Amino acid sequence: MNKNTKQTIGNTLLCVSMTALLVAAVVPIFITSMPSWQRYLLAAGAAGTLVAQFFIPSPSDELRIKRLSRMNVWAAIVYCVAAYCLFSSSFDMRRSWVAFLLAGAVLQIYSTFMLSKLTSGKTSKNDDKIDKQNE
Repeated sequence: MNKNTKQTIGNTLLCVSMTALLVAAVVPIFITSMPSWQRYLLAAGAAGTLVAQFFIPSPSDELRIKRLSRMNVWAAIVYCVAAYCLFSSSFDMRRSWVAFLLAGAVLQIYSTFMLSKLTSGKTSKNDDKIDKQNE
């Protein structure tokens, strides 16, 4: 399996998993009693996100970019902790799934934006160098 195939599989799985997480998070807003399938959907989304993060390779060998890629993996682990909280028998643990879901989302958003900023900056710098060499 080459790098592009892994990237495509990882991105597709990540999109499906994040959609499942979104649906599972929005359901309690519209339905007052928590349906039984909601926690299974959240668990499937969290597990899919974790698997997808291992398929998506780091875009660069630079230390900061690798750290941000690992931060995405940690966000997926926090999503799995949120799913565990929904299956817990303790009432306090069942209420804390939202906090873990939000913490994972904050990690995911930060690392995604910073990865986008750093990788787009690197490609534009490389394009400038190539353009100067071609002149």
